[in-house]
Amino acid sequence: MATKKTSGKSSKPSESPLSTPASSGRGFKVQVFYLAASSNSPSAPTKDALWFATYPIIPRIGDCVFRDGVYYRVERVFLYENLAAGWCADVEVTFYGRR
Repeated sequence: MATKKTSGKSSKPSESPLSTPASSGRGFKVQVFYLAASSNSPSAPTKDALWFATYPIIPRIGDCVFRDGVYYRVERVFLYENLAAGWCADVEVTFYGRR
């Protein structure tokens, strides 16, 4: 059985699939938006909201996110293939009242 000799040259290191420009080592950038008109609860925020956040994973439908003392439930997620710095997804949320 012949042994294979390796050359002293190192090959180019492979890039991780998570090393996209929009994802840093700390998480994924997402744009979150809340439409006040979509909630009928009297304790829901009355103003529309838009914010940017970084999460360890992109929130999925049904997940809850927390901001300014309010829980929001993820209703829709729009993923993007980013080739430049920016965000990875748009996340549409509604008020999550404890039932």
